[in-house]
Amino acid sequence: MWVLISAALLLSLTERSTCDTLAAPPKASPWTITFSPAEITAEKGLCAVISCTFTHPDNIKPTAAIWFKCPASGKCDQDKNIMFHSETPSKAQKGYKQRVSLLETDLTKKNCSVIINDIRENDAGEYQFRLHSLYTYPKKVNIAVSALTQKPSVLTPALTEGEPATLTCTAPGMCSGTPPNITWRWRGTGDNITELRDNITIQERENLTTMTTTHFSTLTFTPSAEHHNMMVTCQVTFQKNFQIEETVTLNVTYVKDPQITGNEMVKEDGTLDLTCSVDSYPPSDITWSKNGTSAPLQNYTENATLTISNVTREHSGEYVCTVQHLNRTMTASTVVTVMYLPVILPGSGCVDQAEVMTCVCVSQGVPSPLIVWPLLELNTERCSLTTSVLGSSVYSTISVPVGNHNNTTVECVSRNVVGVVREKLQVTQNKSQEKQREKELEGIIALLSDLKLITAFVVGAALSATICCIFLCLNGKCERYILLLMIYD
Repeated sequence: MWVLISAALLLSLTERSTCDTLAAPPKASPWTITFSPAEITAEKGLCAVISCTFTHPDNIKPTAAIWFKCPASGKCDQDKNIMFHSETPSKAQKGYKQRVSLLETDLTKKNCSVIINDIRENDAGEYQFRLHSLYTYPKKVNIAVSALTQKPSVLTPALTEGEPATLTCTAPGMCSGTPPNITWRWRGTGDNITELRDNITIQERENLTTMTTTHFSTLTFTPSAEHHNMMVTCQVTFQKNFQIEETVTLNVTYVKDPQITGNEMVKEDGTLDLTCSVDSYPPSDITWSKNGTSAPLQNYTENATLTISNVTREHSGEYVCTVQHLNRTMTASTVVTVMYLPVILPGSGCVDQAEVMTCVCVSQGVPSPLIVWPLLELNTERCSLTTSVLGSSVYSTISVPVGNHNNTTVECVSRNVVGVVREKLQVTQNKSQEKQREKELEGIIALLSDLKLITAFVVGAALSATICCIFLCLNGKCERYILLLMIYD
Protein backbone atom coordinates (compact mmCIF):
# COMPACT_ATOMS: atom_id res chain seq x y z
CA MET A 1 0.00 0.00 0.00
CA TRP A 2 2.79 2.37 0.94
CA VAL A 3 4.45 1.46 -2.30
CA LEU A 4 1.43 2.59 -4.30
CA ILE A 5 1.10 5.83 -2.38
CA SER A 6 4.78 6.57 -2.85
CA ALA A 7 4.54 5.92 -6.57
CA ALA A 8 1.51 8.21 -6.93
CA LEU A 9 3.25 11.04 -5.08
CA LEU A 10 6.35 10.62 -7.19
CA LEU A 11 4.31 10.75 -10.43
CA SER A 12 2.45 13.88 -9.23
CA LEU A 13 5.72 15.66 -8.44
CA THR A 14 7.17 14.67 -11.81
CA GLU A 15 4.16 16.10 -13.76
CA ARG A 16 4.27 19.38 -11.74
CA SER A 17 7.95 19.72 -12.43
CA THR A 18 7.32 19.19 -16.16
CA CYS A 19 4.51 21.83 -16.32
CA ASP A 20 6.61 24.37 -14.46
CA THR A 21 9.44 23.89 -16.99
CA LEU A 22 7.19 24.45 -20.12
CA ALA A 23 5.53 27.59 -18.71
CA ALA A 24 8.79 29.47 -18.14
CA PRO A 25 9.24 32.42 -20.69
CA PRO A 26 12.15 32.27 -23.14
CA LYS A 27 15.11 34.45 -22.45
CA ALA A 28 14.94 37.71 -24.60
CA SER A 29 17.74 38.25 -27.12
CA PRO A 30 19.72 41.48 -26.70
CA TRP A 31 20.12 41.68 -30.52
CA THR A 32 16.87 42.96 -32.08
CA ILE A 33 15.98 45.19 -35.04
CA THR A 34 12.65 46.80 -35.98
CA PHE A 35 11.69 48.18 -39.42
CA SER A 36 8.84 50.63 -39.93
CA PRO A 37 7.54 49.71 -42.41
CA ALA A 38 8.99 46.35 -43.36
CA GLU A 39 8.01 46.88 -47.03
CA ILE A 40 9.00 50.13 -48.75
CA THR A 41 7.91 51.38 -52.17
CA ALA A 42 10.06 54.07 -53.74
CA GLU A 43 9.58 55.93 -57.04
CA LYS A 44 12.32 56.29 -59.61
CA GLY A 45 14.33 59.46 -59.23
CA LEU A 46 13.16 60.12 -55.70
CA CYS A 47 14.49 58.63 -52.50
CA ALA A 48 13.77 55.80 -50.10
CA VAL A 49 14.12 55.93 -46.34
CA ILE A 50 14.71 52.72 -44.39
CA SER A 51 13.47 53.59 -40.92
CA CYS A 52 14.76 51.23 -38.25
CA THR A 53 15.89 50.91 -34.63
CA PHE A 54 18.07 48.23 -33.04
CA THR A 55 19.21 46.86 -29.66
CA HIS A 56 22.45 45.26 -28.49
CA PRO A 57 23.97 43.98 -25.24
CA ASP A 58 24.65 46.66 -22.69
CA ASN A 59 28.35 45.94 -22.66
CA ILE A 60 28.63 46.72 -26.39
CA LYS A 61 29.49 50.17 -27.74
CA PRO A 62 28.53 50.46 -31.44
CA THR A 63 31.10 52.21 -33.57
CA ALA A 64 30.11 51.46 -37.18
CA ALA A 65 26.93 50.73 -39.14
CA ILE A 66 27.02 48.53 -42.24
CA TRP A 67 24.24 47.97 -44.75
CA PHE A 68 24.18 45.20 -47.32
CA LYS A 69 22.23 44.93 -50.57
CA CYS A 70 21.31 41.29 -50.75
CA PRO A 71 21.87 39.48 -54.05
CA ALA A 72 19.14 37.42 -55.68
CA SER A 73 20.79 34.29 -54.30
CA GLY A 74 23.54 33.56 -51.83
CA LYS A 75 24.62 35.02 -48.53
CA CYS A 76 23.91 38.71 -47.97
CA ASP A 77 26.44 39.94 -45.38
CA GLN A 78 29.56 39.78 -47.48
CA ASP A 79 31.95 42.59 -48.27
CA LYS A 80 31.08 42.57 -51.96
CA ASN A 81 27.46 43.36 -51.06
CA ILE A 82 28.19 46.40 -48.87
CA MET A 83 26.22 49.40 -50.01
CA PHE A 84 27.00 51.61 -46.97
CA HIS A 85 29.80 51.64 -44.40
CA SER A 86 29.76 54.50 -41.88
CA GLU A 87 33.36 53.93 -40.77
CA THR A 88 34.93 53.12 -44.14
CA PRO A 89 32.78 54.63 -46.96
CA SER A 90 35.18 53.35 -49.62
CA LYS A 91 34.02 49.81 -48.97
CA ALA A 92 30.58 50.62 -50.44
CA GLN A 93 29.69 49.44 -53.93
CA LYS A 94 30.39 52.00 -56.63
CA GLY A 95 26.75 52.50 -57.51
CA TYR A 96 25.85 53.45 -53.93
CA LYS A 97 28.69 55.75 -53.01
CA GLN A 98 27.47 59.24 -52.07
CA ARG A 99 23.87 58.12 -52.46
CA VAL A 100 23.35 56.60 -49.01
CA SER A 101 23.65 58.31 -45.63
CA LEU A 102 22.56 57.75 -42.03
CA LEU A 103 19.76 59.92 -40.76
CA GLU A 104 21.30 59.72 -37.28
CA THR A 105 25.08 59.46 -37.11
CA ASP A 106 25.17 58.82 -33.34
CA LEU A 107 24.71 55.04 -33.14
CA THR A 108 24.38 55.13 -29.36
CA LYS A 109 20.84 56.38 -30.00
CA LYS A 110 20.16 52.97 -31.55
CA ASN A 111 18.83 54.48 -34.79
CA CYS A 112 19.92 52.68 -37.93
CA SER A 113 17.77 54.62 -40.42
CA VAL A 114 19.33 55.43 -43.79
CA ILE A 115 18.19 57.40 -46.85
CA ILE A 116 18.93 56.21 -50.38
CA ASN A 117 18.78 59.09 -52.88
CA ASP A 118 18.24 59.03 -56.63
CA ILE A 119 16.42 55.70 -56.57
CA ARG A 120 17.05 53.51 -59.57
CA GLU A 121 15.33 50.40 -60.80
CA ASN A 122 18.17 48.11 -59.67
CA ASP A 123 17.80 49.40 -56.11
CA ALA A 124 14.85 47.04 -55.68
CA GLY A 125 15.52 44.10 -53.35
CA GLU A 126 16.30 43.16 -49.74
CA TYR A 127 18.63 44.98 -47.39
CA GLN A 128 20.31 43.74 -44.20
CA PHE A 129 21.94 45.61 -41.30
CA ARG A 130 25.10 44.75 -39.42
CA LEU A 131 26.56 46.42 -36.33
CA HIS A 132 30.29 46.73 -37.02
CA SER A 133 31.82 43.27 -37.06
CA LEU A 134 29.91 42.12 -34.05
CA TYR A 135 26.53 40.99 -35.23
CA THR A 136 24.42 40.76 -38.44
CA TYR A 137 20.76 41.07 -37.75
CA PRO A 138 18.91 38.29 -39.57
CA LYS A 139 15.76 40.28 -40.22
CA LYS A 140 15.68 42.05 -43.60
CA VAL A 141 13.75 44.93 -45.20
CA ASN A 142 12.48 44.97 -48.78
CA ILE A 143 12.42 47.95 -51.19
CA ALA A 144 10.20 47.93 -54.29
CA VAL A 145 10.84 50.49 -57.05
CA SER A 146 7.95 51.86 -59.15
CA ALA A 147 7.58 54.41 -61.89
CA LEU A 148 7.62 58.09 -60.99
CA THR A 149 4.00 59.12 -60.46
CA GLN A 150 4.20 61.92 -57.91
CA LYS A 151 3.64 65.38 -59.30
CA PRO A 152 5.20 68.70 -58.38
CA SER A 153 3.13 71.09 -56.34
CA VAL A 154 2.39 74.50 -57.90
CA LEU A 155 1.31 77.19 -55.49
CA THR A 156 -0.67 79.96 -57.16
CA PRO A 157 -1.55 83.05 -55.10
CA ALA A 158 -4.51 85.32 -55.82
CA LEU A 159 -3.72 87.12 -59.07
CA THR A 160 -4.81 90.68 -59.83
CA GLU A 161 -4.06 92.57 -63.02
CA GLY A 162 -1.14 94.95 -62.61
CA GLU A 163 0.04 93.55 -59.26
CA PRO A 164 3.29 91.48 -59.26
CA ALA A 165 2.82 87.86 -58.20
CA THR A 166 5.03 84.83 -57.61
CA LEU A 167 4.28 81.21 -58.52
CA THR A 168 6.09 78.47 -56.58
CA CYS A 169 6.77 74.97 -57.89
CA THR A 170 7.93 72.39 -55.35
CA ALA A 171 9.50 69.15 -56.52
CA PRO A 172 8.06 65.95 -55.02
CA GLY A 173 10.04 63.96 -52.48
CA MET A 174 11.98 65.29 -49.53
CA CYS A 175 15.35 64.09 -50.75
CA SER A 176 18.86 65.43 -50.44
CA GLY A 177 20.14 63.81 -53.61
CA THR A 178 20.90 65.35 -56.98
CA PRO A 179 18.88 68.58 -57.36
CA PRO A 180 16.24 68.26 -60.09
CA ASN A 181 15.93 70.55 -63.07
CA ILE A 182 12.77 72.67 -62.92
CA THR A 183 11.26 74.19 -66.08
CA TRP A 184 8.36 76.63 -66.42
CA ARG A 185 6.27 76.53 -69.58
CA TRP A 186 3.48 78.90 -70.63
CA ARG A 187 0.66 77.73 -72.82
CA GLY A 188 -1.63 80.51 -73.92
CA THR A 189 -3.55 81.23 -77.10
CA GLY A 190 -1.34 79.37 -79.53
CA ASP A 191 1.84 80.30 -77.67
CA ASN A 192 4.25 77.73 -76.27
CA ILE A 193 7.01 79.54 -74.42
CA THR A 194 9.56 77.60 -72.39
CA GLU A 195 11.57 79.38 -69.75
CA LEU A 196 14.26 77.72 -67.62
CA ARG A 197 14.58 79.02 -64.11
CA ASP A 198 17.85 79.03 -62.23
CA ASN A 199 16.45 80.30 -58.95
CA ILE A 200 15.99 76.81 -57.47
CA THR A 201 16.02 77.05 -53.69
CA ILE A 202 16.82 74.30 -51.24
CA GLN A 203 15.23 74.21 -47.82
CA GLU A 204 16.24 71.77 -45.09
CA ARG A 205 13.90 70.59 -42.40
CA GLU A 206 15.15 68.55 -39.47
CA ASN A 207 13.45 66.68 -36.65
CA LEU A 208 14.59 64.07 -34.19
CA THR A 209 14.97 61.26 -36.70
CA THR A 210 15.11 62.67 -40.23
CA MET A 211 16.55 65.47 -42.25
CA THR A 212 14.89 66.16 -45.58
CA THR A 213 15.50 68.61 -48.40
CA THR A 214 12.93 70.46 -50.50
CA HIS A 215 13.65 71.70 -54.02
CA PHE A 216 11.47 74.43 -55.45
CA SER A 217 11.51 77.19 -58.06
CA THR A 218 9.75 80.54 -58.15
CA LEU A 219 8.42 82.50 -61.12
CA THR A 220 7.63 86.19 -60.64
CA PHE A 221 5.59 88.16 -63.18
CA THR A 222 2.98 90.90 -63.44
CA PRO A 223 -0.34 89.37 -64.50
CA SER A 224 -2.64 91.01 -67.03
CA ALA A 225 -5.98 90.15 -68.59
CA GLU A 226 -4.12 88.18 -71.27
CA HIS A 227 -2.85 85.80 -68.57
CA HIS A 228 -6.38 84.86 -67.50
CA ASN A 229 -7.16 81.21 -68.32
CA MET A 230 -3.57 80.73 -69.43
CA MET A 231 -2.05 77.36 -68.56
CA VAL A 232 1.28 77.27 -66.76
CA THR A 233 3.22 74.01 -66.51
CA CYS A 234 5.98 73.20 -64.05
CA GLN A 235 8.15 70.32 -65.25
CA VAL A 236 10.60 68.58 -62.91
CA THR A 237 13.35 66.34 -64.27
CA PHE A 238 15.29 63.96 -62.01
CA GLN A 239 18.66 62.54 -63.07
CA LYS A 240 17.99 63.83 -66.60
CA ASN A 241 15.77 60.81 -67.20
CA PHE A 242 12.64 60.95 -65.06
CA GLN A 243 10.18 63.74 -65.83
CA ILE A 244 6.97 64.77 -64.14
CA GLU A 245 4.91 67.90 -64.51
CA GLU A 246 1.91 69.73 -63.15
CA THR A 247 -0.27 72.22 -65.03
CA VAL A 248 -2.41 74.93 -63.46
CA THR A 249 -4.80 77.42 -65.04
CA LEU A 250 -4.36 81.02 -63.98
CA ASN A 251 -7.32 83.04 -62.77
CA VAL A 252 -6.54 86.75 -62.98
CA THR A 253 -8.88 89.31 -61.48
CA TYR A 254 -9.39 92.12 -64.00
CA VAL A 255 -12.01 94.33 -65.61
CA LYS A 256 -12.03 96.24 -68.91
CA ASP A 257 -13.99 99.37 -69.79
CA PRO A 258 -17.62 98.60 -70.71
CA GLN A 259 -18.58 98.82 -74.37
CA ILE A 260 -22.04 99.65 -75.78
CA THR A 261 -23.08 98.30 -79.17
CA GLY A 262 -26.33 98.54 -81.07
CA ASN A 263 -28.29 100.90 -83.30
CA GLU A 264 -28.52 104.30 -81.67
CA MET A 265 -31.00 105.48 -84.35
CA VAL A 266 -34.32 103.64 -84.32
CA LYS A 267 -37.57 104.35 -86.17
CA GLU A 268 -40.74 105.11 -84.30
CA ASP A 269 -42.71 101.89 -83.58
CA GLY A 270 -39.50 99.93 -84.18
CA THR A 271 -37.36 97.91 -81.71
CA LEU A 272 -34.45 99.30 -79.70
CA ASP A 273 -31.58 96.87 -79.02
CA LEU A 274 -28.56 97.99 -77.00
CA THR A 275 -25.89 95.63 -75.65
CA CYS A 276 -23.46 96.53 -72.86
CA SER A 277 -20.47 94.19 -72.71
CA VAL A 278 -17.66 94.09 -70.18
CA ASP A 279 -14.69 91.74 -70.20
CA SER A 280 -13.93 90.88 -66.58
CA TYR A 281 -13.16 88.17 -64.05
CA PRO A 282 -15.01 87.39 -61.94
CA PRO A 283 -18.12 88.35 -63.95
CA SER A 284 -19.49 91.86 -63.37
CA ASP A 285 -23.04 92.95 -62.59
CA ILE A 286 -24.55 95.27 -65.23
CA THR A 287 -27.50 97.66 -64.85
CA TRP A 288 -29.26 99.71 -67.53
CA SER A 289 -30.86 103.07 -66.71
CA LYS A 290 -32.18 106.03 -68.73
CA ASN A 291 -31.20 109.68 -68.40
CA GLY A 292 -29.18 108.94 -65.27
CA THR A 293 -32.20 107.92 -63.20
CA SER A 294 -31.57 105.65 -60.23
CA ALA A 295 -34.32 103.21 -61.12
CA PRO A 296 -32.73 100.43 -63.18
CA LEU A 297 -34.39 99.24 -66.35
CA GLN A 298 -32.82 95.77 -66.31
CA ASN A 299 -30.06 93.86 -64.48
CA TYR A 300 -27.63 91.44 -66.11
CA THR A 301 -24.27 89.70 -65.73
CA GLU A 302 -21.40 89.95 -68.26
CA ASN A 303 -23.44 90.84 -71.39
CA ALA A 304 -26.58 92.96 -71.01
CA THR A 305 -28.93 93.48 -73.96
CA LEU A 306 -31.65 96.07 -73.47
CA THR A 307 -34.63 95.48 -75.78
CA ILE A 308 -37.60 97.86 -76.10
CA SER A 309 -40.34 97.15 -78.64
CA ASN A 310 -42.72 99.67 -80.24
CA VAL A 311 -40.56 102.63 -79.31
CA THR A 312 -42.05 106.11 -79.19
CA ARG A 313 -40.51 109.55 -79.31
CA GLU A 314 -40.38 109.52 -75.51
CA HIS A 315 -37.79 106.75 -75.67
CA SER A 316 -35.24 109.19 -77.05
CA GLY A 317 -32.54 110.14 -74.57
CA GLU A 318 -29.35 109.00 -72.84
CA TYR A 319 -29.05 105.36 -71.78
CA VAL A 320 -26.48 104.54 -69.09
CA CYS A 321 -24.81 101.17 -68.54
CA THR A 322 -23.45 100.77 -64.99
CA VAL A 323 -20.91 98.02 -64.30
CA GLN A 324 -20.22 96.81 -60.76
CA HIS A 325 -17.04 94.70 -60.48
CA LEU A 326 -16.12 93.80 -56.91
CA ASN A 327 -15.56 97.23 -55.28
CA ARG A 328 -15.22 99.15 -58.55
CA THR A 329 -18.02 100.95 -60.42
CA MET A 330 -17.79 102.02 -64.07
CA THR A 331 -20.29 103.53 -66.50
CA ALA A 332 -20.78 103.95 -70.23
CA SER A 333 -23.56 105.84 -71.99
CA THR A 334 -25.06 106.41 -75.40
CA VAL A 335 -27.72 108.76 -76.79
CA VAL A 336 -30.66 107.12 -78.57
CA THR A 337 -32.60 109.06 -81.20
CA VAL A 338 -36.07 107.92 -82.24
CA MET A 339 -36.67 108.81 -85.91
CA TYR A 340 -40.16 109.72 -87.13
CA LEU A 341 -41.89 110.80 -90.35
CA PRO A 342 -41.79 114.53 -91.16
CA VAL A 343 -44.85 116.65 -90.43
CA ILE A 344 -45.71 119.89 -92.29
CA LEU A 345 -46.73 122.31 -89.56
CA PRO A 346 -49.57 124.88 -89.58
CA GLY A 347 -48.40 128.28 -90.75
CA SER A 348 -47.11 126.94 -94.03
CA GLY A 349 -48.63 128.75 -97.06
CA CYS A 350 -48.19 131.30 -99.89
CA VAL A 351 -48.95 135.05 -100.22
CA ASP A 352 -49.30 136.74 -103.60
CA GLN A 353 -48.46 140.43 -103.47
CA ALA A 354 -46.87 143.07 -105.69
CA GLU A 355 -46.58 140.61 -108.54
CA VAL A 356 -44.40 138.32 -106.33
CA MET A 357 -45.61 135.13 -104.66
CA THR A 358 -43.82 134.18 -101.43
CA CYS A 359 -44.28 130.67 -100.01
CA VAL A 360 -43.16 129.33 -96.59
CA CYS A 361 -43.06 125.61 -95.65
CA VAL A 362 -42.33 124.56 -92.05
CA SER A 363 -41.60 120.87 -91.44
CA GLN A 364 -40.60 118.93 -88.37
CA GLY A 365 -39.09 115.43 -88.13
CA VAL A 366 -36.13 113.35 -86.90
CA PRO A 367 -33.69 113.37 -88.50
CA SER A 368 -34.17 116.91 -89.81
CA PRO A 369 -36.13 116.70 -93.04
CA LEU A 370 -35.20 118.05 -96.45
CA ILE A 371 -37.78 120.37 -98.10
CA VAL A 372 -38.19 120.32 -101.86
CA TRP A 373 -40.33 122.68 -104.01
CA PRO A 374 -41.63 121.14 -107.25
CA LEU A 375 -42.51 124.72 -108.30
CA LEU A 376 -38.81 125.48 -108.69
CA GLU A 377 -38.56 122.85 -111.38
CA LEU A 378 -40.93 124.96 -113.55
CA ASN A 379 -39.48 128.36 -112.60
CA THR A 380 -35.73 128.37 -112.69
CA GLU A 381 -35.27 132.10 -113.28
CA ARG A 382 -35.77 135.08 -110.99
CA CYS A 383 -36.55 132.77 -108.04
CA SER A 384 -35.04 132.93 -104.57
CA LEU A 385 -34.78 130.16 -101.94
CA THR A 386 -33.77 130.36 -98.28
CA THR A 387 -33.63 127.57 -95.69
CA SER A 388 -33.07 127.66 -91.92
CA VAL A 389 -33.11 125.01 -89.18
CA LEU A 390 -34.26 125.47 -85.61
CA GLY A 391 -34.12 122.33 -83.48
CA SER A 392 -36.02 119.62 -85.27
CA SER A 393 -37.92 122.14 -87.44
CA VAL A 394 -36.86 123.25 -90.91
CA TYR A 395 -38.06 126.53 -92.48
CA SER A 396 -37.93 126.89 -96.27
CA THR A 397 -39.00 130.09 -98.15
CA ILE A 398 -39.25 130.70 -101.89
CA SER A 399 -40.18 133.83 -103.87
CA VAL A 400 -41.47 133.55 -107.45
CA PRO A 401 -42.64 136.35 -109.81
CA VAL A 402 -46.39 136.18 -110.17
CA GLY A 403 -46.18 136.30 -113.91
CA ASN A 404 -44.02 133.17 -113.99
CA HIS A 405 -45.96 130.66 -111.92
CA ASN A 406 -49.02 130.70 -114.17
CA ASN A 407 -51.35 129.75 -111.34
CA THR A 408 -49.42 126.47 -110.80
CA THR A 409 -50.41 124.64 -107.65
CA VAL A 410 -47.78 125.21 -104.99
CA GLU A 411 -46.73 121.98 -103.25
CA CYS A 412 -44.27 121.47 -100.39
CA VAL A 413 -42.49 118.09 -100.22
CA SER A 414 -40.67 117.09 -96.99
CA ARG A 415 -38.62 113.93 -96.65
CA ASN A 416 -36.13 112.12 -94.39
CA VAL A 417 -34.96 108.51 -94.01
CA VAL A 418 -38.30 107.52 -92.51
CA GLY A 419 -40.45 108.67 -95.41
CA VAL A 420 -41.94 111.48 -97.52
CA VAL A 421 -44.92 113.78 -96.93
CA ARG A 422 -46.55 116.21 -99.42
CA GLU A 423 -48.92 119.09 -98.86
CA LYS A 424 -50.54 121.63 -101.22
CA LEU A 425 -50.18 125.13 -99.85
CA GLN A 426 -53.00 127.70 -99.99
CA VAL A 427 -52.24 130.89 -101.97
CA THR A 428 -53.79 134.11 -100.56
CA GLN A 429 -53.86 137.67 -101.96
CA ASN A 430 -52.64 140.66 -99.97
CA LYS A 431 -56.01 142.67 -99.63
CA SER A 432 -54.42 145.71 -98.03
CA GLN A 433 -52.31 146.21 -101.10
CA GLU A 434 -55.38 145.92 -103.34
CA LYS A 435 -57.22 148.63 -101.38
CA GLN A 436 -54.23 150.94 -101.66
CA ARG A 437 -54.17 150.46 -105.40
CA GLU A 438 -57.92 151.26 -105.58
CA LYS A 439 -57.39 154.55 -103.68
CA GLU A 440 -54.57 155.52 -105.97
CA LEU A 441 -56.81 154.83 -108.99
CA GLU A 442 -59.62 156.96 -107.54
CA GLY A 443 -57.16 159.84 -106.98
CA ILE A 444 -55.99 159.65 -110.57
CA ILE A 445 -59.60 159.76 -111.82
CA ALA A 446 -60.36 162.78 -109.61
CA LEU A 447 -57.23 164.51 -110.83
CA LEU A 448 -58.23 163.95 -114.43
CA SER A 449 -61.64 165.59 -113.74
CA ASP A 450 -59.97 168.65 -112.28
CA LEU A 451 -57.73 168.98 -115.33
CA LYS A 452 -60.78 169.13 -117.63
CA LEU A 453 -62.22 172.11 -115.69
CA ILE A 454 -58.95 173.98 -115.71
CA THR A 455 -58.54 173.42 -119.43
CA ALA A 456 -62.01 174.73 -120.12
CA PHE A 457 -61.35 177.85 -118.03
CA VAL A 458 -58.05 178.56 -119.78
CA VAL A 459 -59.58 178.10 -123.22
CA GLY A 460 -62.51 180.41 -122.30
CA ALA A 461 -60.23 183.09 -120.94
CA ALA A 462 -58.07 183.03 -124.03
CA LEU A 463 -61.11 183.32 -126.28
CA SER A 464 -62.45 186.27 -124.31
CA ALA A 465 -59.15 188.08 -124.53
CA THR A 466 -58.97 187.59 -128.25
CA ILE A 467 -62.44 189.07 -128.77
CA CYS A 468 -61.59 192.02 -126.55
CA CYS A 469 -58.44 192.65 -128.49
CA ILE A 470 -60.28 192.74 -131.77
CA PHE A 471 -62.77 195.22 -130.38
CA LEU A 472 -60.08 197.61 -129.16
CA CYS A 473 -58.24 197.47 -132.41
CA LEU A 474 -61.28 198.63 -134.15
CA ASN A 475 -61.29 201.69 -131.81
CA GLY A 476 -57.62 202.50 -132.36
CA LYS A 477 -56.27 201.03 -129.09
CA CYS A 478 -55.01 197.65 -130.40
CA GLU A 479 -51.30 198.14 -130.12
CA ARG A 480 -51.36 198.62 -126.32
CA TYR A 481 -53.35 195.52 -125.63
CA ILE A 482 -51.33 193.34 -127.93
CA LEU A 483 -48.22 194.41 -126.08
CA LEU A 484 -49.83 193.49 -122.73
CA LEU A 485 -50.81 190.08 -124.04
CA MET A 486 -47.29 189.40 -125.24
CA ILE A 487 -45.88 190.38 -121.82
CA TYR A 488 -48.40 188.14 -120.08
CA ASP A 489 -47.52 185.18 -122.23
